[in-house]
Amino acid sequence: MEDQASTPAANSQRAVIKPYANEQRLFVIMAVISGLSWLALTLVTFGIIWIIMLVLYLIGLFGFSYFISYVRGNGVRVTAEQFPDLHVRFENCCQIVGLNKRPEFYLMTGNGALNAFATRFLRRYYVVLLSDIVDALQEDTEALNFYIGHELGHIAQKHLVHHWWLVFASWIPLLGTAYSRAREYSCDQYGLACTSNKQSAVHALAVLAAGSSRWKSLNTQAYIAQAKDTDGFWMAVNELTADYPWLCKRVARVENGDAAVFPRRNIFAWLISATIPNTGFGLIGAMVVYIYLLLILVPISMSAYSSHQTKALNAKTHIELSQAYTEGMVAAKLVGNFYEETGYMPEAVEGLGFKIPAKSLIKSVEINPESAELNLALNTPHQDKEIILSPSAGDDGTISWTCSITGKVDVAALPDDCTLAFDESEAGTVAPEPTTALGKFLKFLK
Repeated sequence: MEDQASTPAANSQRAVIKPYANEQRLFVIMAVISGLSWLALTLVTFGIIWIIMLVLYLIGLFGFSYFISYVRGNGVRVTAEQFPDLHVRFENCCQIVGLNKRPEFYLMTGNGALNAFATRFLRRYYVVLLSDIVDALQEDTEALNFYIGHELGHIAQKHLVHHWWLVFASWIPLLGTAYSRAREYSCDQYGLACTSNKQSAVHALAVLAAGSSRWKSLNTQAYIAQAKDTDGFWMAVNELTADYPWLCKRVARVENGDAAVFPRRNIFAWLISATIPNTGFGLIGAMVVYIYLLLILVPISMSAYSSHQTKALNAKTHIELSQAYTEGMVAAKLVGNFYEETGYMPEAVEGLGFKIPAKSLIKSVEINPESAELNLALNTPHQDKEIILSPSAGDDGTISWTCSITGKVDVAALPDDCTLAFDESEAGTVAPEPTTALGKFLKFLK
């Protein structure tokens, strides 16, 4: 195997790299949606959202600083003196991609993971290549360029800059995941541009598919043919809700470019996926979100329904009790008139000409001989309640009435001029001295 410095890729100038066609279209759609969302949120919160974002940014900055410090403190920075073979590859790939300002390049143990990644902290970019992938590709070191180029593609395409403010659109079902998959296809083109031959690019993806050893005997065409099975419901719905395309499709695009043809996805998969928000964890992540929302919304909905039912019942009870109170006040006025004329309370309201109206909630009206109160017994469904009309005499001898209701009644259901009656839990307390003339008169009679 030739050293990277002698390969065609090493001697190339900046390449013309064509990103995946759908990425730019999807980016424009997401930019418009997210831009309008940020504008609306700014107006609704009077700009306070940006203070919140600043606080979240600072919290995230401190949190992410640990990860970057871990990489810089434990990983090995690749330079001309440290792993010069990898350094040459990296420099050549940066030139091909067109990155004049070089990211920091590190090699780290992957503890079995076969991959690489790019990240950003403050205004500095980092590319990390896991040692396990380097070891796996000892028989085709050119394939390492694909990993380096792929991660540089994320930087060149500004994926690490745009991701935070595109957050609103990225949650939208189908759209967010489609954009994420398009980015991966685009970065595969960057990786392909950094390799001197297409076969090495295929080998790079083959390692992810078959492992660190078996990739060497992978039948590429048979693997690409697996893409014909991705049109099924479950295959389609899980890809439509994922951030990465199926690996067999990525290999097909690297191998065949725009000539790669894939089967149409199941129509029902599209319909189901349109209801699943992008969480970054595919279908499982969306299901977790739905379950979480269900656990929150069901109690809230039940509480809201119960509150609605209570309000409706209180409104109905209020109307019924108010009608009974109004009818009872007719009897109370007759009693009051009788007292004002005779100076003593009648024994019953029937003798005063009062009759309970037809279909009335009132079952009976009785005068309490000790307190001179009118007790209004009620019919179903309020047979457990009683309206009490208590008299009081003014200085001029006129009678006025106060209303109270016994039984279980919400305050909201009480008639406008009525209150809850004496709380039974307070039984045994000393009754207050009467202050009205009628009260003193009745006490004197006792």
